[in-house]
Amino acid sequence: MDELIDEVTPHLIPLAIGFVATAIIVLIVNKATRTKGKRIEYHIGFFVASSLFLLLIPEYFQSILFCPAGVLVIGTLIPIYESIKAAVSIDREDDVAWLQFWLASGTFTYVTEWMDVVAEHYPSIAEHWYEFEFLTLLWLLLPFTDGSTFLFDKITGPLFGGMAERVKKKMESKMSLFMIIINSWFLWIMWFTFLTLDEEARRFIVIAVGTVYPIAASTVACTTRGSKDDTFWLTYWSCFSILFIMMDYLENFIGKIRGFYSICLCVTVYLFLPMFRGADSVFRNILVPLTGQYEAMLLRDIYLVKEEMMKKIPRKSRDGAMEKAAALFDKKAA
Repeated sequence: MDELIDEVTPHLIPLAIGFVATAIIVLIVNKATRTKGKRIEYHIGFFVASSLFLLLIPEYFQSILFCPAGVLVIGTLIPIYESIKAAVSIDREDDVAWLQFWLASGTFTYVTEWMDVVAEHYPSIAEHWYEFEFLTLLWLLLPFTDGSTFLFDKITGPLFGGMAERVKKKMESKMSLFMIIINSWFLWIMWFTFLTLDEEARRFIVIAVGTVYPIAASTVACTTRGSKDDTFWLTYWSCFSILFIMMDYLENFIGKIRGFYSICLCVTVYLFLPMFRGADSVFRNILVPLTGQYEAMLLRDIYLVKEEMMKKIPRKSRDGAMEKAAALFDKKAA
């Protein structure tokens, strides 16, 4: 028994530390008030605290936090869960806030996709990369720093808002052309060309397809008042992030199979193409039930129906219509 305890303990300690750290971060995300990145002293405090943490905390604890699993939890798992909660809530502000996070996070992931290649030539970068990645994502995530909103308000919105709208329109016109030729011989040529590329190139194309247009469309959704697209793109990023995790894991085993990245590309396109809107189907039928948010989603649907009724029913008839609608909900099932 003692030997078994000795073998298990070294594995349980990192799990316990990771669980406690995750619980603390989730608590802060849910309880702290978002500053929208306007409190400069919080940014300075985060930088100072991070520096002290790196200098004073033992390497054992740093190795537990600053690792692929730690980055996965901070940059993907927590945001996915919080995004699902935001997407089924009535408030639009939380949709926009988490969409801004995915804009920053998606751009960061896309830009650093070649970091493994860089790390091979510069080992010193690889040695500290997870520290930088973890702390950057944490800065984007935490409500009191709210780095994602800070970047959007200071850089993305003012500098790239108009450009994103133009990119979105051009990509949508290309999609229309794509839908015309989708059943033609040209699609086979495109697929054959894709298969002839090496593994890294195919992976890069999948990530590019899954990030470039969605980033542009998400930027437009965040800058357009009264837009309903922000909720859809929030569901998209949740679904695509899960797809990316699965691709990143499975490619170690079946990545060399020619059809692997073709399937990933097809699923990615299925998630955001207007004719499919697969992200909405996956979100409503899989992610929401798995996270226990089904009732909240139904309440949001009811609220949206009410909003549509208020727009379409003449003002003088609204009170009567609402009373009838309320009576339908109060009526007990036979």
